[in-house]
Amino acid sequence: MKDFSSTVNRIETKHLVVNQDYQKLLQDIKFDSFESIWQHRNGETIKNIKKRSVIRIEINQHNQKKMIYLKRHNIEFVGFSRLLSRFFSKYGLSQGRLEFENICDFRNSNLPTVVPIAAGEKLQHLFWAESFLITEDFHPYISLEAFLENQPQFFMDPTKKKVLLKEIASLARKMHKNGFNHRDFNATHVLFHYDNESDVPNIALFDLQRVERSRFFKFRWKIKSLARLNYSLPDDIFSAEDKLNIFLSYKSKKRLNPKDSLEWLWIKRKTAKIKRHTEKKLASNNERKL
Repeated sequence: MKDFSSTVNRIETKHLVVNQDYQKLLQDIKFDSFESIWQHRNGETIKNIKKRSVIRIEINQHNQKKMIYLKRHNIEFVGFSRLLSRFFSKYGLSQGRLEFENICDFRNSNLPTVVPIAAGEKLQHLFWAESFLITEDFHPYISLEAFLENQPQFFMDPTKKKVLLKEIASLARKMHKNGFNHRDFNATHVLFHYDNESDVPNIALFDLQRVERSRFFKFRWKIKSLARLNYSLPDDIFSAEDKLNIFLSYKSKKRLNPKDSLEWLWIKRKTAKIKRHTEKKLASNNERKL
């Protein structure tokens, strides 16, 4: 099974950065330049919106099928911060290149995430860029959201549910401790997989485009992350006690002290606020369609 937390050895050229382990694969499918990858159109469309598109590409290597994902970011303004990239490596990066760097830095911190294959960016004029990211399919992991839709009966077992939620909370704590915050920490972006005969799942995260970094002022991260996660967990499957257990696992505690109780209240209020905002946005979208 592919390793979701090993470090990435990279090869950089003018417009590309490539995972060394996949250099031969890219050469075999003639993905050897920014243009050859950017102009590739064969594959199954997963997402196609104004800002970006995602296609799934099936390839054959040594008589084995492999799935990769190509995420293209249409031309974007990278701003004057691009000038700072000469001195600070994370400033002024395009979305595709930034996500590649986030994936690599997660893995350097032993935070499991998807396997990056390559990224590319090309300036169009001085402060505008096109970019892309290629990742490998995350099988055998599955997103929590997809699992909830396809196998809700799994969560009828309270022990399995509690262990899974504990591991998700532990990864959130480890992520924040290492100075990262996934700004879309929800059931869609949480991946998990059980090794043979293990009752404890392996947890990973993907879609690291929107990752914050800081060594300080991280208090609000746990409020926002756990609120987003709570909102994404269906109330008919996850009780209030289940969601409280996530918070307790994040804190590595069995009961709340007065400070914890205040934080838990804040998380519940933030969850309710996300719900109101989402429902309002959905209602507005529906009105436009009428």
